[in-house]
Amino acid sequence: MVIIIIQTFAIFLVPIFILKYSNFFVTKWIGTIGTAYLLGIVVALLILLLNTIGLTITLNTDVGEIGSHVAIALGIPLLLFGANLMETKKLSKVVLKSFLSLIISAIVVRSLVFVFYAKNIEYGAELSGMAIGLYTGGTPNLNAIAKVLELNTTIIGAANLSDMMIGAMFYLFLLILCKPLLSKFLKSDIKDSYTKEDIFIVNTEEESISEFKPSKRLLNVFLVAFMMVLISALLGIVVWLLNGGIDGTMIDYLVPVLLISVTVFGIIGSFNKPIRDTKGMNVLGQYFILVFSFALASSMDFSRFAGIFGSTLILYGTITVGVFIMHVLISKIMKVDVDCTMVTLTAGLYGPAFVPAITKQIKNDSLTAPGLIVGSIGYAIGTFLGIGLAYIYLMF
Repeated sequence: MVIIIIQTFAIFLVPIFILKYSNFFVTKWIGTIGTAYLLGIVVALLILLLNTIGLTITLNTDVGEIGSHVAIALGIPLLLFGANLMETKKLSKVVLKSFLSLIISAIVVRSLVFVFYAKNIEYGAELSGMAIGLYTGGTPNLNAIAKVLELNTTIIGAANLSDMMIGAMFYLFLLILCKPLLSKFLKSDIKDSYTKEDIFIVNTEEESISEFKPSKRLLNVFLVAFMMVLISALLGIVVWLLNGGIDGTMIDYLVPVLLISVTVFGIIGSFNKPIRDTKGMNVLGQYFILVFSFALASSMDFSRFAGIFGSTLILYGTITVGVFIMHVLISKIMKVDVDCTMVTLTAGLYGPAFVPAITKQIKNDSLTAPGLIVGSIGYAIGTFLGIGLAYIYLMF
């Protein structure tokens, strides 16, 4: 009982400290979600070490599973509420072409890698589908897809750790070497405007817990998200009952319907201006995603980890390099400039949070707002792309 209490407190308190100290150099490098996974992995490794020396300590898997399901179901709509999808119409053709290039690259490269490699490894179809969501949207999409596909924490943890390691190295490349290298291949002169009209956009990704202030409006938005979760869960139960209501199978229907439904509801909510403009909503959404991430990582079973991690690391590394190369080649054909190519790549591979750092590095602030918008589009469509392609891959 003591272990369960400590575990529960840790799951909900650690994310608060991560948000509070988001300027810590590790967190700035691998992101808040990466930090949550890293701390969870440290806990899992510590427990493994203590068990190895003879102390029997076991975390309650039900606490981790229930906590992660509830957290991601709440986090997804709260993050999507702040998506700036209405602003898409203000983007110029060059930005939209570049982001479309990234989506096409992601689908084609992952499909080729699946055919030639992933279909021969365990969970290759599922991991490939998760990669689609990851590299067009972000980590929340990867985890939502994994939950819909009913993968265990070990597989999800291997995917996230692989992404964290590869992503950190590739981000270093983007910051230091990418522009000088691509400038020799893509056009550097920027003749195209990135927007058709002025975009007034608040970068909610930069909101921190120090600026977080509870309000009645924020509470109302949270209650809207909570009601969406309840309705989605009820839909899942209805689907289960329509399929016979067999004992022990409810979770097989509940989780997929729940996560797909809250994603749809979150997108719908993003078109409501009062909801979209609510301050603090993104911090609350990030908090629940961090709860999910830490709960998941801390409950990983490293005794089953070694077999899947190596193949997952190779899979995601190959996909990352392949998507980069194909995206650049398509940009060359479509005559997209190097800055736009880099920013849409960042928005897809990492999500909106990493866009401002890249635009600052390449000294092109005019791409910050377009990058945030296409990153939001990625959040909105990544889960559906990943689930759809995963089921196609599973057919083979």
